[in-house]
Amino acid sequence: MLNAYKFADVRSVCIICDGRVGTIQTIDGMVCPYCMPKELLPQAVSLRKHRIIIYCKTNPGWESCAGMPQYQEKAEIEDRSAAITHSTPTILADELNAQIETAESIDIVVSFIKQSGLSLLLGRLADFSRRGKLRVITTAYMGATEYEALNELFRLPNTEVRMELNAESTRLHAKSFIFNRPDGDSVVFVGSANISKTALTDGEEWVVKLLERDVPEVVRELRMSYEMLWNSENVRPVSQRNRAEIESALERRGT
Repeated sequence: MLNAYKFADVRSVCIICDGRVGTIQTIDGMVCPYCMPKELLPQAVSLRKHRIIIYCKTNPGWESCAGMPQYQEKAEIEDRSAAITHSTPTILADELNAQIETAESIDIVVSFIKQSGLSLLLGRLADFSRRGKLRVITTAYMGATEYEALNELFRLPNTEVRMELNAESTRLHAKSFIFNRPDGDSVVFVGSANISKTALTDGEEWVVKLLERDVPEVVRELRMSYEMLWNSENVRPVSQRNRAEIESALERRGT
């Protein structure tokens, strides 16, 4: 039922709980459906003129989703392998942000990266990159990747980006987010989602969340495949120094 309250102008995390992606716009900022008072949900479309923070402060019976039963129940459900689709209440961006906070290192491969999607993860990634290593593989396929998004990654410490620039001859369609942790606690997301706002919030994407303790062999194979791809001659290290070459590859838009 949460899909009824998702709108195209998703821009940031919820201003109330500072955890989930905000999908309802108010004057004060974006609010997630879990923190929005139930009596206001039917008015969601008109809440652009509503000062939600004042409402929350003047209604003593209200509480944020962090203290609500459905939030606690979701936390329990998250601690297992699961499917994430358009029909499930889980928002992929929420899941990824939660994993970023506790990962030891992160390996990402996607066909394309858009700034609108990266902005939903960038705050957590920026904090993470001060303590852990981030590796990202992407492509120039269809010219969908945005240089501005890559440049945000280039600026992060402890971050390496590799890219398939020859989109005419190769087809890299893998999409995976690997959150590495010791003692068999790694988590991997594999599916159809690239890094775009639609894919990470309300798009028709199918993604499987795999806990290493549930399927250690599968996670090991995915990790090995990532290493093979990372060291493949089809992808190469890129940085701000490669801007002209990257933009040229994006303009060629492999078909």
